[in-house]
Amino acid sequence: MTVFFTASYYGREKYQKYYDLVRGAIEATGVKLISPEKNNYLELVSESEKRRLAEPKKIHYEAIRRGIEKADAVIIEISNEDFQLGHEATIAIQNKKPVLCLSIFDDFSLKITNPYFFGAKYSEYTAAEIIEEFTKRAGRRNFSERFNMFLSPGQIRYLESAGQSFGLNKSEYLRRLIDEDMEKVKNDVEA
Repeated sequence: MTVFFTASYYGREKYQKYYDLVRGAIEATGVKLISPEKNNYLELVSESEKRRLAEPKKIHYEAIRRGIEKADAVIIEISNEDFQLGHEATIAIQNKKPVLCLSIFDDFSLKITNPYFFGAKYSEYTAAEIIEEFTKRAGRRNFSERFNMFLSPGQIRYLESAGQSFGLNKSEYLRRLIDEDMEKVKNDVEA
């Protein structure tokens, strides 16, 4: 699995130790990491593309866009709230990538509701556990098995309607139902 990680450039002076903590926790999960924090994200833009874009900021943002596109999941450290980070989270969500926004101050999942958005307030003691759980959940979203089935026209209409109410297509809605049921069964077994 590939994870794209980013954080606010303007928050580096104040939050770099947290950026390093998050980066280390991500790397400890064994995923492939693409990140400005790792300085490997610019490799996603070819030399000819860099010449065409010319300006370093344009190259930077194109590399970020490509990193998000290439990744299976995105993690953003947002303790220093930044318009650009919000835009990057939106790009990831539009590309149907699971996004984890981490802050030492707020849990943004209490403010933002989207099936691809996850948020958490973290500390140096909880970061690794939160990131490990997120990468496991995001990894389950990498669908490698195909399953065909026949449904009635009424069932199809229901899936479309119910899915739309959550901003999901039929397949995403059906996967959500299955995931919720699996989680319920797991919790029942543990109880």
